[in-house]
Amino acid sequence: MGDAVLIGATREAVRLALLLAAGPLGAALVVGLLAALGQAMTQMNEPTVGLVARLLAVAAVTVLLLPWLLARWLDFAAAALGGFPELL
Repeated sequence: MGDAVLIGATREAVRLALLLAAGPLGAALVVGLLAALGQAMTQMNEPTVGLVARLLAVAAVTVLLLPWLLARWLDFAAAALGGFPELL
């Protein structure tokens, strides 16, 4: 196995991990900022409000994006596992 193949596979795996995590993490960031802004405006310092809002947002985005996420993940797995015979 050459260095270029290993670096390419690692680069693709990291790119896929970032792509799969971007949606839920982006939702958590936006909802967390909105919850923090709302808490600052109302002077309500309850940490569970922001936590529950972020959890619900991440769950909703994950459920909405699940078919797309699974398709990308399975494409990557098929390409990775399908390339093994050529490396031997």
